[in-house]
Amino acid sequence: MSKKFNKETETKIYGENACLTLFKKRPEDIIQVFLTKEKLKSFAQITKYCVQNKKAYHIVTRAELDQMTRATHHEDICMLVRKSTERSLEEYLHGKPTQSLLIALENVSNPHNIGAILRSAAHFGANGLILPEKKAASAASAVRTSEGGAEFVEVYEASDFKKAMALLKKNGYQILTTSSHAKKSLYDLKWEKKVVILFGEEADGLSKEALSYGETIKIPGTDKIESLNVSVAAAVILSDYYQKVKHHEVTPRFK
Repeated sequence: MSKKFNKETETKIYGENACLTLFKKRPEDIIQVFLTKEKLKSFAQITKYCVQNKKAYHIVTRAELDQMTRATHHEDICMLVRKSTERSLEEYLHGKPTQSLLIALENVSNPHNIGAILRSAAHFGANGLILPEKKAASAASAVRTSEGGAEFVEVYEASDFKKAMALLKKNGYQILTTSSHAKKSLYDLKWEKKVVILFGEEADGLSKEALSYGETIKIPGTDKIESLNVSVAAAVILSDYYQKVKHHEVTPRFK
């Protein structure tokens, strides 16, 4: 990389769909582009934009991209970009949304799971993702796994989940927690228009304290396995909300 980047305001992303989606959504935030000669044709729109707007792009080898991204799944492209404008959960709630779907993750740190959840969240029109540390969602591997979904879902940091849930409850949110041992089925749930769904790590699930924040539901199945992967569970529940609330009442909005 020809210049040292500012970690506070800039970040690296890689992966074909992640880079193409950012280019379509906010091309002005591209600083530099690195790609292999094999992908010049695939990313011709991006390189043309770079030339027209005096932004540098560099032809590099896959080995150089491996080193630059510290990954092998970069799909022959990496971008140095400006971080998107961020706002707090309080700022989001200040806008008084009448319909809102939020996801909160407790102790879920695997970037591939977070990326897969961002992908499903974008597909089903979730408005935001709440994490103890938002940097987990901006990791390049999470952004790549989201396949562009990270561009459509805001991430809010909440180091104190109890305080965040109290704030959401005060703002009229239905609070749902998830457990494979719950008695109530997802399919018996009456959804409200504003809801936050809490998910925990796969090994231990949500903590006892987190489970006390709201009504606990499970995804019914054969019971042949202990539980679903957290990203799969999130997709199933988001799909149910989308079908019963969003799809029938409003045009889905990502922001």
